[in-house]
Amino acid sequence: MAAQALALLREVSRLEAPLEELRALQSVLQSVPLSELREQAAELHLGPLFSLLHENHRLEELLKILMLLLRF
Repeated sequence: MAAQALALLREVSRLEAPLEELRALQSVLQSVPLSELREQAAELHLGPLFSLLHENHRLEELLKILMLLLRF
């Protein structure tokens, strides 16, 4: 499951308007156990998510994802 989250994070960073990918990422993050995310923490590159905040993408979607990631 954590691998799927990593793949979606990479996909989000490549797309111009990744709304569907952000929703999928949110769904995946809600189902991944925290221990699994902690194991992959070094590989979770969050820079692209913060870049989207600056580009005025769906703020609500991004904030939900960031809050899920802050659990660990």
